[in-house]
Amino acid sequence: MLALTSAIAFGSVSYYNITHADKLTTTASKVTTVGTALLGGDWTLVDTESGKFVTNEDYKGEVLLLYFGFAHCPDICPSELRKLSSVLEECKSSGISNIRGLFVTVDPARDSVDNLRKYKLDFHPSITYLTGTPEMIKRMAKLYRVYISKADETEDGDYLVDHSIVIYGVKKDGEFGDFFTQSMKKGDIVKKIKAMIE
Repeated sequence: MLALTSAIAFGSVSYYNITHADKLTTTASKVTTVGTALLGGDWTLVDTESGKFVTNEDYKGEVLLLYFGFAHCPDICPSELRKLSSVLEECKSSGISNIRGLFVTVDPARDSVDNLRKYKLDFHPSITYLTGTPEMIKRMAKLYRVYISKADETEDGDYLVDHSIVIYGVKKDGEFGDFFTQSMKKGDIVKKIKAMIE
């Protein structure tokens, strides 16, 4: 009788431990997001195509994919802009209309209107390139919590700019919708964009 009671007790404890461990694993693997990040707001920059000032109000009614970078970036920015270009193509072929990429420079000292007009030729025509004064860029970066840090200049005056590598999704009403990290693939970004606008 004692052996039977011990066996039942041992079985119960083992079952509890296995069930408890399974629940912990399941709970740990779930990521729950509550609310919306407080990103975005009113900004003014210069559209390098027209040379005129533009604001966030000028893009209401369009889905925006914002990327902060700089034209002298040797590898990451071109790679992210190629990814953004393929995302825009996939979105348009999937029936998502009124979608635009916005490239916002983090290096206004070198990314002039003329320089960005040349730079844009290598990427998708639905990407608009924006520049401005250092104060304008700083304000825009602050609105999206973008990290920017200029590295030391070399003897020939060249330098790199360390910055956040994120594409920000803005809905047609101008409100922040979602963000897409460097590790995300094109298909996953397109799915999240569809979910963002539905």
